[in-house]
Amino acid sequence: MRKVVYEPARDRLVYLLEKATPEFWDALWEREGEAVDIDPLYLDTTRRHLPVGSRVLEGGCGRADKVKSLTDAGYKAVGLDFAERTVERARRVYPGLDVRTGDVRALQFDEASFDGYWSIGVIEHFWDGYEQILAEAARVIRPGGILFLTAPWFSPMRRRKARAGGFPQADFKAETTDFYQFALGREEVSRRLEAAGFDVERWEGKSCEISLREDLPQFKGPVEWLFGSRGSLPKRVLRQATMRMLDPFCGHSFLCIARRRSAK
Repeated sequence: MRKVVYEPARDRLVYLLEKATPEFWDALWEREGEAVDIDPLYLDTTRRHLPVGSRVLEGGCGRADKVKSLTDAGYKAVGLDFAERTVERARRVYPGLDVRTGDVRALQFDEASFDGYWSIGVIEHFWDGYEQILAEAARVIRPGGILFLTAPWFSPMRRRKARAGGFPQADFKAETTDFYQFALGREEVSRRLEAAGFDVERWEGKSCEISLREDLPQFKGPVEWLFGSRGSLPKRVLRQATMRMLDPFCGHSFLCIARRRSAK
């Protein structure tokens, strides 16, 4: 059973469940099966920042459904993942797609060889930090290129709850065997991006409905009513308005768009 604790020393939430090893991801994606619905956020966001034909890497691509979507839209997309069975399956499901086995901390690509890089829910799974992931992203993205970065967010709402004692607290001396992921704060992520050579251009909270369900169980009834089914047109309008209002305060995850700094 998943447990969420607050670590004051590093000002993060720590999610305890199971270590996110290659074997974990292989088993998860095998259970999930083929991706059916692909969130248009990824393609729409890419189109707003990079012209069709740009070379884009997804580091930690899983089933490679987003790589397929980008490729179909005219991008030169490459997927990379360290879960070998998952990569093999993606190659069978999407013949001809450029999907490779590799480590986001040691990319086997030339410097400045990509116009953009998507990292979707990857950096939060590394206990020892994600600086090397950002350093490798900076190395392979051309100056002026774009990093699209998502991860669970230690949002203002979660921070208030944590500091009010709403999560159990713990100080970890070393990685635990059941560590799964962190929820990361905006200030920390922005600072590490800037140190790696990126300028943060945009930060958005996303998917507040997940955080409302997980972190505010006292509002379970209204949350399930609003987000539990598609519902009538007025309900859908209310849902969209609620998400726009609450995502910046209690989004479950963040989308950060950062530009690779040009050499001076």
